[in-house]
Amino acid sequence: MGKESQLCIYNEFCGKGIVMEHDGSVYSCDHYVYPEYKLGNVLQTSRSRMVFSERQKAFGFAKFNALPQGCRQCNYLSACNGECPKNRLIRTPDGEIGLNYLCSGLGKFWQHIDRDVQDICRRIARGEPLRPS
Repeated sequence: MGKESQLCIYNEFCGKGIVMEHDGSVYSCDHYVYPEYKLGNVLQTSRSRMVFSERQKAFGFAKFNALPQGCRQCNYLSACNGECPKNRLIRTPDGEIGLNYLCSGLGKFWQHIDRDVQDICRRIARGEPLRPS
């Protein structure tokens, strides 16, 4: 499964999950349907202008740029990328703001599946079957 097909919450950057409301208002993400994340309205502005706007790009890059240092050093950063910024509600053990409240559980999950996932990747790379025939 390529990066383009993973859940948006695990992508490195945000911004591909825009939402349009019934009145034509377009927002940066379906988790951020608030006035400060409104990009415009399709009745006044083209969708492409809103989606590719500097404001939307900044929203997308903020996911990575706002990661706490502990996340940046985590063994599972490439798997979770801090998950959804909407869930970054707590402080790290060092007191830095922006830790995902699901981090502890996600870390345990990634650790639990790590060996099996690496084995599956090796088998795929060697062209071996994933299950016994």
